[in-house]
Amino acid sequence: MKKRFSSGLIKKLMYILPVAFLMLPALLLAQADNEIQVYASGITPKQVTFVELHQNYTFNGMKGLPDPSSARWIFETLEITRGLGKDWEMGLYTFTGIAPNGKYVFLGNHIRPRFTIPESWGWKVGASISLELGYIRQDANSPYVMDGELRPIIDKSFGNLYFSLNPNVAFNLTGPDKFFGVGPQFKTVYNVHQKFGLGIEYYATLGTFKKIFPLTTEEHLLGPIFDLYSSSKWEMQTGFLFGLTPGSNQQVFKLIVGRRFGK
Repeated sequence: MKKRFSSGLIKKLMYILPVAFLMLPALLLAQADNEIQVYASGITPKQVTFVELHQNYTFNGMKGLPDPSSARWIFETLEITRGLGKDWEMGLYTFTGIAPNGKYVFLGNHIRPRFTIPESWGWKVGASISLELGYIRQDANSPYVMDGELRPIIDKSFGNLYFSLNPNVAFNLTGPDKFFGVGPQFKTVYNVHQKFGLGIEYYATLGTFKKIFPLTTEEHLLGPIFDLYSSSKWEMQTGFLFGLTPGSNQQVFKLIVGRRFGK
């Protein structure tokens, strides 16, 4: 006996399928929820180790998801960076997450060498560049792919006001969804008595080098952030980001806690 689909179910499928196909490129290129951070140009000093824990939680994902709860991951990323020279450092990331069903999942590893422009060059802005590369998967049932990013970093302070721009290039080198994506990131913060900073951060995924996405499927995140500067050993950053387009996660909380060891 053949099963019949109700007219209500057909109408739902007619809505869900076009939305899913429309958002597929944004899903593939979306800002990595494992690590949400705008970098400063300064690097970890030689013989110093900087340990950071990145914690992010998506309260509300992209609009139009068939299962809204699927976006509610808790991502935990351990980042360990070692200063190896006057102008360069090496970082290691371990990506993990707690899925919406409560299962703890190992997601992959990246390495990240970063080089900064020497002060002797006399540039008027701070500048450095990092190359992040490794293997990662989306969830416990997905295959690992080789991906990464090339991140130029340009920043400048004007008194107590700080600006940083990361014109980020994300890429996927293996699997069926190879791409080089365009994703600028920006941060500005006002330093209050060298104790803490109040500001905003912005993250975007605009498309690939071959094609810029329609605005509705691009990712644009914007929100207030708080930085703590009261200790030379400890570092803390937190913020809450809001999606500006349907193709963005709509509400994301981020927290970074770091500790420096060494000289």
